[in-house]
Amino acid sequence: MEGSLGQTDIPILPSGYRETVEDGDVEVMIYYLGCLAQASYIVRDKKSKAAFIVDPRRDVDIYLQELASKRTRLNGIFLTHVHADFVSGHAELSRRGDADIYMGPGVKSRASFEVTEVEDGKEVELSARYMMKSIHTPGHTPESTTWLLLDRGFAEPRPLFAFTGDTLFIGSCGRPDLVGSLGYTAQDMAVMMYSSLRKKVMKLPDHVAVFPAHGAGSPCGKSLSDKLWSTIGDERTTNPALQIEDVAQFVAFLTCGQPHSPQYFIHSVGLNLKGASNVAADILSVPWVSAVSALESVQHEDGSVILDTRDATVFAAGHLPGALNIGKGGQGGSVVQANEGNFAIWVGTLIKQTSQIYIIATVGGELEALERVARIGYKAHAVVIGGPEEWQADGVTLQTHQRVYPRDTVALDRVQGDGMVLVDVRTAGEFENNHMRAAVSWPLADIHQHTPSADRCKTYCCYCVSGYRSAMAVSCLRKAGLNAIDVNGGFANLSVKFTDDTVTGKVCPTMCKTAEAMDKLFPETE
Repeated sequence: MEGSLGQTDIPILPSGYRETVEDGDVEVMIYYLGCLAQASYIVRDKKSKAAFIVDPRRDVDIYLQELASKRTRLNGIFLTHVHADFVSGHAELSRRGDADIYMGPGVKSRASFEVTEVEDGKEVELSARYMMKSIHTPGHTPESTTWLLLDRGFAEPRPLFAFTGDTLFIGSCGRPDLVGSLGYTAQDMAVMMYSSLRKKVMKLPDHVAVFPAHGAGSPCGKSLSDKLWSTIGDERTTNPALQIEDVAQFVAFLTCGQPHSPQYFIHSVGLNLKGASNVAADILSVPWVSAVSALESVQHEDGSVILDTRDATVFAAGHLPGALNIGKGGQGGSVVQANEGNFAIWVGTLIKQTSQIYIIATVGGELEALERVARIGYKAHAVVIGGPEEWQADGVTLQTHQRVYPRDTVALDRVQGDGMVLVDVRTAGEFENNHMRAAVSWPLADIHQHTPSADRCKTYCCYCVSGYRSAMAVSCLRKAGLNAIDVNGGFANLSVKFTDDTVTGKVCPTMCKTAEAMDKLFPETE
């Protein structure tokens, strides 16, 4: 059967709510999507029952439900900047919540939605007691703004919370190299960042709480902490970016060692300036097709790709020919487990936005998969119906590949043998810190660059830290016609088994230090 799902609504995914920080009558509810390493906030005056929302994600029902449950009205939506790494829900939230959108200077002429620009130092009232002050902090982008919540219950308004966006992170600060299209160099923006941090953000009192837009795993900066929030005082003394007093040294620090910039960023910026359409309508309009139909389309249409979002082990046991495996994990992306990763970010890294994506998920998880890619502005071309049994019943011959497990010592011995190329798909920085001596470095984000010249007579054994990235790498290499397998447990596994064959002679510290611990982390299930 092919066609549409016939539903009129989509499931509301786990909210990612983490904790509430309170001061007097005001509270900040922290929502964090581990999959995107992205934070958003409800700022609520409990007494007056008025709220602001800062940097909302695209699926906005979680905020509206929370406000309705507390009988709170939405008084405004605040964006710290035009986001590149995710599609914001500001336009839909404004329509449904009947609230204005506020941003820093320099956006209105570029935006297609109604926005109120708030100049540096100006304020927006939340309630009789609380107001949000604009602090223009360019550096990540020209319009970047830190929003400072003030308490007017004192002789002089007391600053409480700073929503710093991609200006100040916990343990880091925003990268300066994403706005070349606007005519700024990374060096230009790094100088702006230095000034914003030194002359504005660090002038705030030590007690002010810091709520950034991202945490560890985000491509919007380097070496971000996994802490949800901090204080100006703590960041002043511990944040490496704030310890550099010389501007030239700061520029050198900020412009080197930044993570790979995913290709979807430019597309997300465009959508955020336009104002994204209703996410439920987009998802429910996606047709459902058979595996046979999907395979025929991929065979005859350039730029078409089958994206299989199932677990890597399930994928290895049987998948459609040429499919790319990026496991979406569980809990709606709100929490990322040790054997999972930043699903949507990797989709946007490995698949072009212009591709016709045929999406596969475990039965019942299809709408979630569509919603998860919609968070970065991707709309699937179709959903593939069914699973391996149905595909085989339709005459499709499935492909399989090997995953090497920690207790399979014979297979582990073979990964460094003749005819095998050991491929480290971690980042260049991870590779430099420690790796297997025999390995070549093919970072996953750039793996397509290596396939044209690869020896078709070899078998490529991929490893990362735990197995999430290596599973994606294997599917990329096999899609390109190479024979590839991966090590589940990754470098942590290999460094326990072959410690003397690592360049440092040490076990990977990320996962564990003993073979017994590896057995607990990766029990023999195959």
